[in-house]
Amino acid sequence: MAGAQAPNVTPYPTTAGAASTGQAESSLFPPPAKAGGFQPDPLFRLADTSTLPAADPLGIDAQDAARRGPPGGMPPGTRPGMFQKANFTASNLPRFEDDSLGVFTAGADVTFGFPFPDRSSPLIVTPRYRALFLDGPDFVDVPSRLHEASIGLSTFRRLTDRWTFNGGIDLGVFADDQRFGDSGSFFVTGRALGIKQLTSTWKGVVGAVYVNRAGLSVFPALGLMYDDGQKQIDLIFPRPRIAWLLPGSTPKPGDQRWFFVSGEFGGGRYAVERDGGGDDTLSYGDARISIGHERKVIGGLSRRTDFGYVFARDLEYDNDGYDFALDDTLFVRTSLTY
Repeated sequence: MAGAQAPNVTPYPTTAGAASTGQAESSLFPPPAKAGGFQPDPLFRLADTSTLPAADPLGIDAQDAARRGPPGGMPPGTRPGMFQKANFTASNLPRFEDDSLGVFTAGADVTFGFPFPDRSSPLIVTPRYRALFLDGPDFVDVPSRLHEASIGLSTFRRLTDRWTFNGGIDLGVFADDQRFGDSGSFFVTGRALGIKQLTSTWKGVVGAVYVNRAGLSVFPALGLMYDDGQKQIDLIFPRPRIAWLLPGSTPKPGDQRWFFVSGEFGGGRYAVERDGGGDDTLSYGDARISIGHERKVIGGLSRRTDFGYVFARDLEYDNDGYDFALDDTLFVRTSLTY
């Protein structure tokens, strides 16, 4: 707001209900005596890891916590110590036609925080694992199961009263049963981002992310976020989102219900062994629009469910050198976060 004093930046990430649409939730460490203000979250990922893509570095976690931070204090639900949250997610993209691809995914991740070198700039460590079970298509050989095992390392630092830098890297193994663990299955993603507090309701995000995805590997992360406590608008490429607070929510963060509409890209790259025995890299990409509902319980069990439409789907093997177009499908996704 013009003429208003810039809020203090407290560099403690939020955790409870991270794969969500709403407010900041909890921090890594007990707050120092005068911490408070804008709350940037280090868990930037391109897409929610409950979807098909391998772990990507800009998504819901970032947009949630970059959006909010209670003035003058730390968020409710702060957990002392290293452990911050655990998340389980499952999703399904059904196969409707012979030339389509069905995907069922189940996975979990846990987030820990460590001083780096002190609590004002923590190191966020997030080990994750997901299994993807594939069905079809008939016209090309595809593994029946893929694995994603990764660890995310991130940190952030306050630059000025209004600017915060956020950087991170994800190191992981993405492969089928036969090639899991060999040198060709190792992939890296990362990001470098700046978040600026513009007014009391608007924030800006600028930077770039490098993702493990077919086709375009580097995305600009650019846009604006608005939050007046009742409505949230994320005008951010490549993940736009609008969320509305629903009746029955508590006035303050603690037990809130949100309805949201969002868009996202899916995709990933995996080291696989073809039916003939040769090594190859399988790439998948898609685009998605969805609607959903979330109940966020600070310090408790948060729940999120969404469903939507999946289009612009393609499948590619590096050694073949051309894309296979896939039929559109639907998807449903649910997650539990504590």
